[in-house]
Amino acid sequence: MLGVLYDRLADLSELPDAHLHLRRLVLELAVQGAFVPGAAASPTPLVRLGDVSEILTGTSVNAAEKELRYAGLTDGFPYIATKDVALNSGVIDYENDVKIPRDEIGFKVAPAGSVLVCAEGGSAGKKIGLTDRSVCFGNKLYAIVPNDDLIPIYLNQVVRSNAFYEQFKSHMTGIIGGVSLKKFKDILIPVPSLDEQQRTIDALVNLEEHLSVVEKCRLLERSARVSAVDGAIAALRDSANSASVNLVWEKISSRFGGWFTDLGSLKRLRQAIIDLAVRGLLLNEDASLVKETTLSALTAFGPKNGFSPKPVSGPTPTKTMSLSAITKGVFDSTAFKYVQDTPPPDSDLWVQPGDILLQRANTIEYVGVSAVYTGELGEFIYPDLIMRITPKPGVDSKFLHLALSCTKARAFMRERASGTSGTMPKVNQATVKAVPVRLPPIEQQRRVVAATEELLSICSTLQRGIEARQRDGLALLEALARGPVDGGPGAGEKDAGAVDEHEGWENSTETAAGSGLTQKPSLSAKPVNLGHKHDDDRVFEAVLVTAVVDAFIERSPEPLGNFRLQKAVYFARRRIGDTQVNSDYLKKVAGPYNPKMRYSGGIAVAKSQGWIREARGRFGFGHIRGANAEFAQVSLELRSVASWVRDTFVLRKNDEWERLATIDYATCALGEGDDAVTPKAVLDYIRDLDVWQHKVEKLGLNEFSIESAMLELSLLFPTDLRTLARVLG
Repeated sequence: MLGVLYDRLADLSELPDAHLHLRRLVLELAVQGAFVPGAAASPTPLVRLGDVSEILTGTSVNAAEKELRYAGLTDGFPYIATKDVALNSGVIDYENDVKIPRDEIGFKVAPAGSVLVCAEGGSAGKKIGLTDRSVCFGNKLYAIVPNDDLIPIYLNQVVRSNAFYEQFKSHMTGIIGGVSLKKFKDILIPVPSLDEQQRTIDALVNLEEHLSVVEKCRLLERSARVSAVDGAIAALRDSANSASVNLVWEKISSRFGGWFTDLGSLKRLRQAIIDLAVRGLLLNEDASLVKETTLSALTAFGPKNGFSPKPVSGPTPTKTMSLSAITKGVFDSTAFKYVQDTPPPDSDLWVQPGDILLQRANTIEYVGVSAVYTGELGEFIYPDLIMRITPKPGVDSKFLHLALSCTKARAFMRERASGTSGTMPKVNQATVKAVPVRLPPIEQQRRVVAATEELLSICSTLQRGIEARQRDGLALLEALARGPVDGGPGAGEKDAGAVDEHEGWENSTETAAGSGLTQKPSLSAKPVNLGHKHDDDRVFEAVLVTAVVDAFIERSPEPLGNFRLQKAVYFARRRIGDTQVNSDYLKKVAGPYNPKMRYSGGIAVAKSQGWIREARGRFGFGHIRGANAEFAQVSLELRSVASWVRDTFVLRKNDEWERLATIDYATCALGEGDDAVTPKAVLDYIRDLDVWQHKVEKLGLNEFSIESAMLELSLLFPTDLRTLARVLG
């Protein structure tokens, strides 16, 4: 276990708040005995907390009495209240200027080595601290004084564990939430030998020292990365013309994976791209045709505030969007409320496709944020805190949205917002009308929008990758905390009645071949090993199919159609580095397609076992979770991969799925040879295939769009280093 954790420490330390997550992980593993050789061979006995410790209750002191009698004393026991115990670290503030005289009657004294636990309120079971001196304490704290069978530091570790907190939580009662003394004493804790306790403490101290070193290295590395990113973005902003922008962009794009590993740096890059677009530096332009104007000269309607009728539970025919519908700078059609009254069809409260919606009130960070409305006519009205703007003919909505989103325009609105000292500063219509806009001709506007969207789509791909790595990392931490992994205590051992993982898969494959899987296969209770991904393992493929269907059904109850299921499994196999995916998938009209999966492979097996089933939805037939889905025994790793596929592709149109899968397939096929894998080579490969040549026109394929897709794919999937070097130069 220790070796596994050390091996993966570098990757895990990249997670947001990694120091907190990793310290929590090593604590959980320590309490489970994972760092004590041989501890897993014999279960640690569980003992009532009250049987191995004395539990003291504290004394309440009101504020007036505390100030009058105990504040400012120089001698006595420190008086510790809940506020004096830090939430995460457990550090106790002894220097709070409150002391209880040593001969004071009515106060219990917790000796050094006692564990203080908050017993009620919002911090119940969460604020925990180990005393290093004798103290008096408040009535909302319990003091656990260990007997000779417990080392205080070990007891502190146990009380901070998830297992302890889950028991504590199950005993909580009352409006404010608390645990009675009797119930608190009944909590069960593991009490190994004193030698094992000490070895656990030593291992934990060693690991925490190692984590501190890693944390310092990460801080230095993060600082260097931030400096590099800030320098690159500054160089972009300081570019004098489109040629210098292109030079800087080439350097940035070649270092995407190393520089942009956090959402903050990606946000700054997005803003820089928008600013360059609005300044006219993304493309060559004729500056003599550009005019400097203001928003008021460019609108056919608005800016005008909306109306906020009282929402109802619904559903009703009328939906009003909420403020969060545009907070991210893109329209979110799921953020709305139902209202009872329906405005007349000609009311200007109905938002029209292509309108710009702008937040006139929000926090200072979001006030003035805009989005282009992409819904249908007659679908939404808009609320009072949003302004509606309809551009004049000759003004592209998306370009005007960029103009309102640039740093200069946002600063213009923020500086003139009223009530900036409050929580909801507001901009008025006069301010929005006066926002300066640099307006090129309509053809140039559209070219700028296209170029900007291409670059921002790369940023979106990077963001999905960052978010996926964070999710996968946290899932791994949870998996490690739950129990032994390869190489940990207990690995290689199994219960007398357990089925070995490899034996279980051999048995189920034999059943598939011999009886057509009319009975449920004898699957191991252990998760699927990702090493089992050879093309004749239909059961593994069926488990993967089940994981994909489950993931998509979690997001939407609509059945997952065959087109998307086929492509989703393709993407999942590419994600886990399955080298045989290209030999299983054939070049069909809809892109890479595996007919074997539907008729005799994973889909057929999963259906025959009741892991998935067909159902009809709004868009036709597809697949949903079956009655026997739990028998698929989907591992955490496969669930994570399936969730990644869903989160990465679910909002994309089918043409995008087809485009990415086709270009990826072609790139992998060309990568097996010795020739350079260039966008032109990929385009020629697709164009030369009779079954695929129609895709060039259908999917709008050209060298530029293929290069963009290849960059995106190199970030999504494992890529041969030689191929990646050819793609990125």
